[in-house]
Amino acid sequence: MESLALLAAFIISLTVIGGPISLALTFLPQRLLPLAVIKILASLIALMAMLIGIMVVINVNSIGARIMGSFGVITAASAIYRIFKVIPKI
Repeated sequence: MESLALLAAFIISLTVIGGPISLALTFLPQRLLPLAVIKILASLIALMAMLIGIMVVINVNSIGARIMGSFGVITAASAIYRIFKVIPKI
């Protein structure tokens, strides 16, 4: 039973933490990491957070889980928007 609780906590933390991390990666200056690495890493984390967040929002009936899932989806979507629209113009 403890491993099931750890798995559930890991899945929720991927959504809640993955979205803001991917958004924060889009604000890193290019002198710290190459632009291609930033784009690939941020997009992978954002897609993972978005997919898990959508699954949580659809499948769970708890309002807290829906809020956490939608938070992850919104921040991941804004990170993907920044990756494809804002960063190439810089």
